[in-house]
Amino acid sequence: SYGVCDQRVIGELKAICEEVYDQGEEVEERSIDRSGWGPFMPECVVCPKTVVEVQAVMRLCFAKKIPVVPRGAGTGLEGAALPVRGGVVLDVMQLRQMELKKDDLVLVCGPGWFKVEVNNMLEKHGLLFGPDPSSNPSVGGMAATSGSGLSTLKYGTSRENLVSLQMVLPNGDLMETKRLVRKSSAGYDLTQLFAGSEGTLGVITQLAWRVHALPKLRVGSLISFKDVGAAARCVVAFRHSV
Repeated sequence: SYGVCDQRVIGELKAICEEVYDQGEEVEERSIDRSGWGPFMPECVVCPKTVVEVQAVMRLCFAKKIPVVPRGAGTGLEGAALPVRGGVVLDVMQLRQMELKKDDLVLVCGPGWFKVEVNNMLEKHGLLFGPDPSSNPSVGGMAATSGSGLSTLKYGTSRENLVSLQMVLPNGDLMETKRLVRKSSAGYDLTQLFAGSEGTLGVITQLAWRVHALPKLRVGSLISFKDVGAAARCVVAFRHSV
C-alpha cells in the first residue's frame, strides 16, 4: 500500500524546495492534462529548481512509499502526467540549464524548456531541433513519451535524437545513461530504455540531444491522393529518390 502525503511530509518537502503547494490553482491545474481524463488531485505539488532538490524529494517519497508523478508542460494526450493515486506531482519545468556544444552538434539542457524555445535559440546558430510534436511540449516530456511529429520522416522521433539522459531514480540515486562520445558500444543502451518510459522508471533531469544543420531551403506543398495506399507508395518512392 502507498503512504500518505500528510502535513508532516509536506513540511519536510517545504524544507527541501521553495515552491511546494498543497492547495489552490497550482494543485488544480496539475490534476489534468490534455488527455481529457481526470481531474486527479495530487496531495502535493513540488517544483524543484536543482537536481539535488529532485534527489532529496525522491529519497523522501521513496522512504515513505509516496507515489511521485513527474510532470512537464502537461500537453500529453495519454494521461501519463496525471496523479491517479494522489501523492506528489514533481514539476520539472524550472530545470532549465542549457549548453550548446556546437562543434559536436549536441545540445545539453534541462527538461523544462519548451520545444519552440529551443528551436528559436538553435536557429540563431544555424541549427535545428529535429523532433517536432505540434503541441509545443517540454523537451523532457518529449523524451519521456518519445514524442514525434511531421518531421519524423526526415529526422526521426525524439528517441532517435537522444544522445544521453541524466536520471534521478526512485530511490534518489543519480545516473547518466551514456557518455556523450559517439563511439560507445559497451553495455545496455539505457538511453533507449528510459526514453518513452513516461516517468515510470525515474525523473529526467538533463538531456543531451542531437541537433541538425538548418535546411537552406524549405518548401511546402499540398498533394491530393485517391486513397491511403497511393499516398503511402508516393512517400516510399520519394524516400528512395533522395
